[in-house]
Amino acid sequence: MPTITIIPASCKTSLATIRALLSLSDPSVKIHGIYRDLSKVPEDLLSHSQFTALQGDIDDPSLELPPSDLLFHTTPNTYTDADVFEHAKRQTENLKTAILKSSTIKKIVLMSTMGAQYSSGTGELKANHAAETTISTLPASIQKVFVRCCWFMENWASELPNLLSDKPFFYSTISPADFPFPHIAVRDIGKTCAQELLSTAPPKSNPYIFELQGQSYSSNDVKKIFEELLGKEVDMRVIPQEGLLDYYRQMFSEHVAREYTEMNQSFLEGGILFLNPEPTPGGEIRRGETELREVLAGLLKGRV
Repeated sequence: MPTITIIPASCKTSLATIRALLSLSDPSVKIHGIYRDLSKVPEDLLSHSQFTALQGDIDDPSLELPPSDLLFHTTPNTYTDADVFEHAKRQTENLKTAILKSSTIKKIVLMSTMGAQYSSGTGELKANHAAETTISTLPASIQKVFVRCCWFMENWASELPNLLSDKPFFYSTISPADFPFPHIAVRDIGKTCAQELLSTAPPKSNPYIFELQGQSYSSNDVKKIFEELLGKEVDMRVIPQEGLLDYYRQMFSEHVAREYTEMNQSFLEGGILFLNPEPTPGGEIRRGETELREVLAGLLKGRV
């Protein structure tokens, strides 16, 4: 059975993939998790017989990978003022060099995002375009799978402090309030990526690209679910497109705020993904099973 490397292993989608692998796979499957900081390794994984935590940094040009058959990668977010595309390109070039040095990897699964087909106009999502472009240049002997995911349901976790205040409210950057937008649960991403890593089916193409989406929800839908879960009225504060930059300036530097604004606007009315989505080659869309209510209930559990 195969040996699988996860890099970086500290991201939420990486952890979900690890847990899915441990629940889906044969006990002989071995998983290596690469961490910049080994203190980030969850306690239950440290004691798991199929899992080994190793120190490594994707920002390091001398990065070395353990002998592995399969590899999972997701482009980590950067909140610095570095150029998003160039930063992700350097990281993925480091990974590419390490993969070529290892000479054992037969397949790489990249957790990418919607909009990765564009080199501009998508803000922070340009990192995924850089990752896809670089990984595509690996030898044809290595199978490449790009899983383009949509908006994470777990993104709403940032609103928990506001929802648990005396007068519950939440901000939404999905506007207008009745605009439906596809969501996906992190657990569904992990399960899908784990299945792709372990799949022995002949590839439809190389790289093989598909989109992963769950149901679509509007800000109004989210408000309704929050009110049902909390049992009280919740004030919804939708940020219009023209107010996004000022909204993100409250959390990030000017450079990062502009990247997140462009990313946000890219999928709203008038944005590049709204006007010209340029479907994934083959047009395949897979569907996650988890509903938003289940995820939001989990986020609120124990904190209400």
